Order: sequence, then C-alpha cells, then structure tokens
Amino acid sequence: MKKIAFILLCIAIPFFTKAQDINSKPKISVVGSGSVSVFPNAASITLQLNHVKPTLREAVNENQQTMKLIRQIVLRYVKDTTEIKTSLITTDKATRWDTKLSKEVFIGFRSTQKIIFTILDLDKIQDLTEELLRTKFQRIERISYFNTNFQEHYKKAEEFAVADALETTRRLAHYSNLQLGKILTLSSNKSPNDSNVRINTEEFETYGKGMGGRGVSSSGELIKYSVNVNLQTEILN
Repeated sequence: MKKIAFILLCIAIPFFTKAQDINSKPKISVVGSGSVSVFPNAASITLQLNHVKPTLREAVNENQQTMKLIRQIVLRYVKDTTEIKTSLITTDKATRWDTKLSKEVFIGFRSTQKIIFTILDLDKIQDLTEELLRTKFQRIERISYFNTNFQEHYKKAEEFAVADALETTRRLAHYSNLQLGKILTLSSNKSPNDSNVRINTEEFETYGKGMGGRGVSSSGELIKYSVNVNLQTEILN
C-alpha cells in the first residue's frame, strides 16, 4: 500500500511543479471569441393525436387510423425509419366544464399518442405539413430546427476564437512594449462533441384539422455556434 502511494506521489509531483511554474511566470491572459452562423438544414417534428369518442374502443380505433395515415405520409419524406418514434397510446376519461351545472361533465373517452420524426430536407417541410394537415391529428407540439454539420461549425468557431485570442495577445503586447514567449495554456469552453444548438418553435394548434391548410415553412432563423478560449502567453521582459 505504501509503495502504491509513493508511486502516485511521484507521478503527481511533476504536474504540481509544472502548474506552480506556470503560475509564477509573468504572462498575458486573454479570452478569444469566435462564432459561426448558419441556417438549419433539418428539423425534428412532434405531432400529438387526441381523439374523444363515446366509447373507448371508438377513440382507440380512430387514433390508430389517424396514426396509420400519418406514418404513410411521413415515410414518403423520411427514409430512415429509425428517425420515426411513436409513443404508446394512452387513454382516459374526457370531461369539460359545464357553466350551467358549475361542474365537470363526462363527454366520452380520450385516446392520445405522439409521433416524433426528423426531416433532413427542409425544402420539403411545407409539402409534408400540408399533407399532414389533411389528417386528424390535434397539434404540432414542437418543431425543433438544427444543423446536421454542427461539429464542423463548432470547430470553425473554435479556430476563429483562437485567432482572436492570438491577435489580442499580440496587440496588447505591442502597445505595452512587451516581448512574448511561448504559449503557457490554451483551453476552450466548447467541444465539437457538445450537444447541437436547436431553434424550437411554439406549439401549433390545428383547429381546422382534417380540412387541409397551409403547411409550415422552413425556419429562416440563423443558428449561432459560439466558442470562447482562454489563452495565457509568457512575458519575457
């Protein structure tokens, strides 16, 4: 046990020594910023079905028929079936407030379900939603726009951030008449493997469901990928 502790101590000492050495050196510390703005090229769409019928069987049957039609439409636009996810059907009693009786009254049985899918061609999103509006789903719960090349955008933003930090360091040194040495530390607040940036829309009620209607247009809103880096550079004089 003592031998293991001694070995760990021997390994740790160089790191502590190096950190202390960096901290003791005169240095310039700056923060560099970089960003890339792009349009989304894909969207995740969540639809909610909600059917109320006199009997539970009728509600479930109508739910299943609507979901079948929706899946047939979605499959014409989404080739990868793994991008289509369907929840289980949930059922419950449906009530509404009766102002005359001043209480909730039973109106039937409710059957609800959700389907989530990803469309990778936003040029077709309006055609897709126009077709979907002819079915009897209740609402578009969410449209989440994103860019599938987000890792490359993060990398480019990080490169801009490093360039900004280097330029700032050289400019400060020039105006302060300082001679720069080597870079001591460089760190980033982001990684290309971080989660993607998304633009979420508000939910969209389809009050005229089953009667067609205008589809949803692709998002014209830019997605911004931002990165900050911390740079420490040695001062020689």
